Amino acid sequence: MTMFRDTFADTFHFDDRMATTGQHLRRTDEFLDLAQGFYGETVLQTARGLRRVSSILEGEKLRTFTGGLAPVLTVERFPLARLRHPMPHRFWPLSLPPGLFGNTRSRFVAPEQCLLLQSDLATRELGKSLLLVPAKVMGLLPQVTTVNPGPKAVLYRFLFERPELVVTDRGAVMLCDIGSMFDDWADLDPHDTLAHLPDVAALPFDAAVDLIRREIALDGGLEAHFAKHLARMEAIRKTMGAQEQPQAQPPGPEAPQIGAIPAGGALRSGRRAGDTARLSA
Repeated sequence: MTMFRDTFADTFHFDDRMATTGQHLRRTDEFLDLAQGFYGETVLQTARGLRRVSSILEGEKLRTFTGGLAPVLTVERFPLARLRHPMPHRFWPLSLPPGLFGNTRSRFVAPEQCLLLQSDLATRELGKSLLLVPAKVMGLLPQVTTVNPGPKAVLYRFLFERPELVVTDRGAVMLCDIGSMFDDWADLDPHDTLAHLPDVAALPFDAAVDLIRREIALDGGLEAHFAKHLARMEAIRKTMGAQEQPQAQPPGPEAPQIGAIPAGGALRSGRRAGDTARLSA
């Protein structure tokens, strides 16, 4: 056994092939990343309208932050019931209570799933208005807690040709990285998704928390800061909704083209230096 297998032998069933859709896992040691991805109840915007993550198939097109559509190449799926023991605490998702982001029911967000934020302070200090941060920064909100998702939960990851920023039904923007949740430990490269994302700053957890805390103070408190982000999410949601009808028209010379959303889009690597998540409803 490798050191990685020795370390996690009591946690994971390494001898069982972990179910994925449309791909065969390599017969080598897999690195199982449960800190990123989407839980099945998350709702994303697609070419077919709003769809639960659990119902999205390979080949379906998801709506992206830049206003285009991107086809899903691979859907990875991991039922937590496959874990031999309860999920380690560091993988526990954040629980968003009903109503916090307009969601009607509680939603789970994986702690290292990358979330895109627009930041006035980042514009001033970093020269970039968009930030990718780990979802666990939402722990700054007193209503958000980490919870054991239980054995019935299923974690999904969508792989595209390149990293994509997808949009939830409530207007939150989440990163889909190119890495598999079954990545080989040796394959990790913290720079492999940054080259084509020059407009976004990606911050690790500690740096993100520091910046957000200072921006909360500048905004006049947590309530005002939170309201600002809710308004921005609502603007994204409405923009996407307005584009949904034209996008459904058959292609042709008269079909309207979807332009970039104001504020621009770009993305960044997930699990590595600081990852982001999505909020759903």
